[in-house]
Parts: sequence; structure tokens; C-alpha cells
Amino acid sequence: MQKTIWRLAIALAALVAAIPASPQNQAPTAIAAKAGKPWLHKPSGIALPATMDGFARGEILDLSDGPLLDMSIAYDDPIGRTHVNIYIYHAAQPSTALWFDVAATMIATNERFGTVTPQGAPTPFAIPGATVAAGLRQSFSVTQIGRSSGVALIGLGEWVVKLRMTSAVYDAAQLDAAMNRMIQQVGWPKKLPPLAAATPIRSCAQPRSFGPPAEKAKQDDAALLLGAMMGSLVTDNDQKARKKGKAPAAPTLCVHPDRIGGRLPIYQGEGDDAGYVIPLGDSGVLLDVGRDSLSGLLTPDKDKDASPTPWLVMVKRLDRWLQYPSYVTLPPPAQAIDIFQKEKPLSATSIYGKGGTRISISPDAMKKD
Repeated sequence: MQKTIWRLAIALAALVAAIPASPQNQAPTAIAAKAGKPWLHKPSGIALPATMDGFARGEILDLSDGPLLDMSIAYDDPIGRTHVNIYIYHAAQPSTALWFDVAATMIATNERFGTVTPQGAPTPFAIPGATVAAGLRQSFSVTQIGRSSGVALIGLGEWVVKLRMTSAVYDAAQLDAAMNRMIQQVGWPKKLPPLAAATPIRSCAQPRSFGPPAEKAKQDDAALLLGAMMGSLVTDNDQKARKKGKAPAAPTLCVHPDRIGGRLPIYQGEGDDAGYVIPLGDSGVLLDVGRDSLSGLLTPDKDKDASPTPWLVMVKRLDRWLQYPSYVTLPPPAQAIDIFQKEKPLSATSIYGKGGTRISISPDAMKKD
């Protein structure tokens, strides 16, 4: 009877909201701003002045096709031949340490920069109005496309703010000072969300050895629906924690020595039973492989030791979570990337926008082998 009820619930969800086709990459949308006036990113409450540290605000682009979930605001100093982009994006996991490490790795592994040398360790910084150094920044000397490049980044509530600067005239120390001045001149919200001191993610002391490709687990309709609910549960819990004034916990992750394509880092969870995450670029989207933490709700207490819970593959986008088939053992990173590129998601769960959570189930998810 219980299985029948779950089947009916999923079938109803599939009829009401089938997963739409993935949109093609859209051209960025230009946003107009009044000359000489700050431009306000209303969703985050962050204002970008017309000028900062002598840099004139240039093009404002919405990279998310309309909902202002991924913004790029340019600042230029044509005389000093220095370019700045400030990015504001709605990250799946708005962690300073995680997205700073991704951004710094993207600089360090960019062949166009030639030889890249860090100017010391990452430096924590505090934004105006904050009592803790919740941001991280780092500058690098480069031998091509200028003299220096760097990043300053902070997770702010459900948003991430990233400043990227590259200069043909500043050395790494001068660029670091310029980034610090500019980050202090951003129009931060008067009421800041709870913030925690930022600590860089460290390399894994015991990197995981990944096994052979995993086999798919037998699909369970009830587990499928619970997996679709996970994004909503996590988002709701994070919102409740912020409202209670709880600062975000530091990610229990370390940097695995392997990289995808030589660039994309792999972040390993702590413990033998933990999974890993792979950033799909440096703008907030994550591929998350971990134990299906909710599937235990479906197993009677007497059967909890019968078999381990399956491994769940999720892609956490800026506005929704996508659930892919589960696996009996941990899929290695190359297989996880292949799953994302070739498999169709079983469900999509909105985590942002008006109207509350909306769960969509793929009609194909009901097909049995």
C-alpha cells in the first residue's frame, strides 16, 4: 500500500510539473544604470557605485537570463590598464572558503597567465559593518596578460560576491592593496547576515582513492521523491539558521590532489563515508556526490544494517537542484562528470524565486528496467 501511495504521488507530480528542457546558453543581458548613481542589486541589497578608487563603472550584465542570479559589473582604469569585474551570484553553497579556493585555483591554472606565483597566503578581510573577517583575498604575479591578477571573495547570506582584478601595471602587492580599497567601497547592505571568520580550505591529509565505475542502484519511487525534497529542506534550514542569527559553519571539506581536466578542483568530505563536490566552473554551480541521507527514513529500524544507503548524485544550480540516478557504490569523479553530461535528471527542485518550492519529476523517472 505504501509503495502504491508513493507511486501515485510521483505520478501526480510528473503530470503537474514535468522538467522543462534545459535552456540553451543565452547571451548576457545588459542592464542600464543611471550615470553617476549607484546601481542596486535588489535581491542582495548590494549597491555598486559609479566610481570606485578612480575606476569607472562600465557594463552591467545579467549572466542568468533574467532573474539577476549571476551578475557581472565591470570597472576599468584605462590609464592604468587595470580591469576589474565584480560578480554577484546565488551560489548553491554560499561558502567563502569554497568559492575563494575555486576562484584562486582558476587563476593559478590559467595557461594564458603564463607562470603564476601567489603573493603569499590568502588574506582574511572584513567588510564595512562586519565584526569578523569573513572574506578572503589573494594576489598573484603573472608573466602574460599583464603583471598581476587576484581575487577577493565573501559569502554573504545566500549570495557570493567576488572581485576579480587583472593589471598590466600593478605588481602583486599593489594589486592586493587596490583590491582591498575597492572591496571597502562597495555599498554593502546596512543589515548584514550572520558571518563567520573565513579560513582557507586545506589540502587533504589522506586523499581518497576512488574505485572503479559504480553501478546504478535499483530505483525506488519513494527515495526519488525524498531526494527531490532535499534541496527544499536544506534551503529552508539555512534560511531558518540565518533568521536566528547563526553564522554559517565552515565547510567540512579538503582539497583533493586530483583535478578535472587539470583545472576543476575536487573537494573531499571528511570521513570514510563522506562524498565529494566538484564546482562546475567558478560561479556557484556544484556537482555533489554523497550518501542519500534521507533514504534511511524509508527503512525500518530492524533493517537499517541490511545494506548501505546508496550514493546520490546532485547538480546544485543557482536556482534549482537536479537529482540524477543513485548508485550502489561511490562513483569516481570522472564518472560523476559523465553522469552530469549524459544522464537526464530525474527531478528538479526550485530553491529560489516567488511561489515557494516547486518540484518537477521527469516522466522518464517512472519507467522501470
